[in-house]
Order: sequence, then structure tokens, then C-alpha cells
Amino acid sequence: MSEQLSQVEQAIDAHHSYKSTQSENTAREYRRHIRRFVEYLAEQTNVAIDDCHSGHVEDFYQWMLNDQGYAPSSIRVAHAAISDFYEQVATYGEDGRRGFPKMDLGNDPTEHATPERIDGMHNSSKKEVEGGEKPLDHEEVRRLVDHVDSPTVRNELIVRLLYQTGIRRSELVRIKLSHIDRDSREITIYGKKVDEPRTVWYQPTLDSLLSMWLEADRNEVFYAEESEYLFPTRRGVRMSEQTVTDVVTEAAEKAGLQESVYENRGGQTVNRVGAHTLRKSYGVAFINDGGDISLLADLLGHEDIETTKENYLKYSDKDLRKSAQRHGPRL
Repeated sequence: MSEQLSQVEQAIDAHHSYKSTQSENTAREYRRHIRRFVEYLAEQTNVAIDDCHSGHVEDFYQWMLNDQGYAPSSIRVAHAAISDFYEQVATYGEDGRRGFPKMDLGNDPTEHATPERIDGMHNSSKKEVEGGEKPLDHEEVRRLVDHVDSPTVRNELIVRLLYQTGIRRSELVRIKLSHIDRDSREITIYGKKVDEPRTVWYQPTLDSLLSMWLEADRNEVFYAEESEYLFPTRRGVRMSEQTVTDVVTEAAEKAGLQESVYENRGGQTVNRVGAHTLRKSYGVAFINDGGDISLLADLLGHEDIETTKENYLKYSDKDLRKSAQRHGPRL
């Protein structure tokens, strides 16, 4: 067995032990799906688990559905299992804690993969509700902020930072104290695999809240002293991505902003408001305030500007006729 495969097996075992403390049944199911994914990559592709992307993952889902006859509900469990595996390796593999080997699997390929894009996975009889994908406007974000759970300072900072910068939740949890320049109000952003970092900026309205967190509330967190990250927790040196999602979705429920987008075949409800909603809301606010689409692509970290156009221009409320009359040449 190669050294990498040995490390992956060790990581799978460590992940199983970690999940077993929460649910033995879930741990067993997750281990089965993760191992199947690793075997699929070895047998059906020319990439390893640290070099695959979302296309490989969606091909895996398609293979499970069409070639192996798995039910959509099983494929969604596989999606959750693989995503959680990458997250825990990123959390504990950096320092080799909790039985995980020191390793880096790179980007989580499930972040931009979804079973719902696969034919046969989406229940087309239950379409998106009207406005289901619509981003939050400024007042709705304010309501979201006003309804965050305790610890209030931390959770308000999470929501406002996501909204003011448009960063992904995976990028938020990886912000280190050394990445923040409070004088220029800029943050250097790294993805799950450090290739080309980018810079984002936050507004002066965040200064006092950030100071409260850094100079007071953060110091009370159990792992604060040994953590280099902006958001340590009582369980580890770095917050998990799921915690970020929980902060946003729970605030949305309390604020009366949450609504069902659609119900999948497994009976699970997909909601309108999640952590990614704030990223989309940032992009739409930027465009509607006159921001340039190419600059937005850079700020969001999109490699292809067509991705930005496809996902954000359709929500713009800018009047094209008025824009053409105002900005077009008059000669």
C-alpha cells in the first residue's frame, strides 16, 4: 500500500472514531461511503482524493445512481459523508490531532458539487418557491444580525463579515489573526488549498465589533491562547464550517426569514437562507450600487467572470435603459 493510501486509511479510521462519539450508525454509514469514493477514484479515474474536483464527485454520484442503483437518499448521505471527511481532515490533519495523520487533502470537492444537478435526483414536482433563491436585501440582513444566538458578539461578527466581504464559509473559518490588517481594513483570504490568495475589505462599521471580539470576547474561548485563527471554539483551534451555517440558519429562523425552497426526494427541506446566501447578497448589493462586474469577480475569487455574470447579474435591479442613457457616449 502506498504511503498516501495508508494515510487516507488512517484518516478514514480516525474520522470514524470521531463520528462514533456522535452516532455509531452515522459513523458506520459515513465510513462506508468514504471508502467507496476512494475506491471509485482509484478504479474509475486517474486522480487521487487530494487532487479531485467537483466534476469527479458528481460523476461519482451519477455512477452510484445509474450504475450501482443506489437511491437518491443514499447519494445524499454519501455527499454529507465526503464533505464531513474533508472538513475534519482540514481541521485535525493540519496538526495531526485526534488520531488523524498530518495531511492536506486540499479543496473540498463537494463544496461546488450538488446531487441536485444530477438527472433523477431532483423532485421536479416541487419546484422552487417564488423568490426562493432571492438574496437578502440590506434590511433583511439587518434583521438576521438582530436575531443571532449567543455568543452574540461572535455570531454578529460572523454574519456581518460574510455580508461585507462576500467570502465563503470555508474561507471565513480559515482566517488567521495574521491575515487581518485592521489599519487598512483588509483581510488576506486563503482557500482550503493555498494557491493564490486574494484581498477583501470590510467597512468601518465593523471596527468596534471586531475590536470587542479580538480584545475581549475571543479571549474567553477555551482554545483562544493556542489558536492563530480568528474564530477558535471551546472544542478546537478553528471553527467548523457547519457551525457557520448553523449561526446563519438559526438566526434566519428567529428573524422569520427562512423558507423552504424545495423538498428533495429524500424528504429533506432545502432552505432559502444559508451561509452562501450572504455571499450572494454581497454580490448583488455590489452590482446594484454600481460596482463593476469584473471587479466583483476578483473580490469573490471567481476564476471565470462568466460564473459571476451567471450567478449575480440576473438579480440586478439596475435599469439597463437608464444606464445606457446615462453612461453611453453622446457624440
